[in-house]
Amino acid sequence: MVSTSLLIVVTFAFAAYIYKYPPKKPSLSQNKQNICMDYSHEPAPTLKVNLIHEMTNGYRQNQLDFIKRVITDDAHSIWFDLETLKKFIYHIEFSSKKNNVSSKDLGVRIYYSRYPEIETWEKKYPDLSFFLRNALTKSYQKRHTLIMIPTIHRDKIDIDFNPDDIRTYTQSMRNIEDYLSSNDESFIPALTITKASKNSSSSSPISQNHGSLIPPANGSGEAF
Repeated sequence: MVSTSLLIVVTFAFAAYIYKYPPKKPSLSQNKQNICMDYSHEPAPTLKVNLIHEMTNGYRQNQLDFIKRVITDDAHSIWFDLETLKKFIYHIEFSSKKNNVSSKDLGVRIYYSRYPEIETWEKKYPDLSFFLRNALTKSYQKRHTLIMIPTIHRDKIDIDFNPDDIRTYTQSMRNIEDYLSSNDESFIPALTITKASKNSSSSSPISQNHGSLIPPANGSGEAF
């Protein structure tokens, strides 16, 4: 009898607790396989200031100086807003984790590149057509820039890949027709300065850019 009474009391107590403190659903970040990691226990990457000066000045005085013999005022830096970089990395991780790839096997390759002639922006390369709306971005043609491409570690090599195309997880995109230079229909996750930000409330084309090429954009905020 005592055991039965105790069981009833415990049951009612548990029911009351559940009613007052119902279990919570996992947060969005938990549901998405902990893509947003906490690195507070690890030191942030750093470089000595004098080394940064040495490297950036070395580029200006050597490679950039040589380039300027052909292009008088080529870019020497590129700026991206933090949210754009975070979104790019998030989608690489999210798509890869769906295919059971660890973030330890992922990376980003940064290609040195340049913008093509302005005559090609409207039809051949519509990703760049937004630049035609602004006098400053029109001057991006033929200037130095960077393109970021996702990589995956396979057989001791970091290969470029498309997280949304399982074929590229195990074979080089150079061997897949969809990724040859002659193909003008395929897309791949990549990041450079091309389009307007979809969530920007500004009406100014230049302020809606994901990033800036310097020059021609204002470089007064640079420290190196």
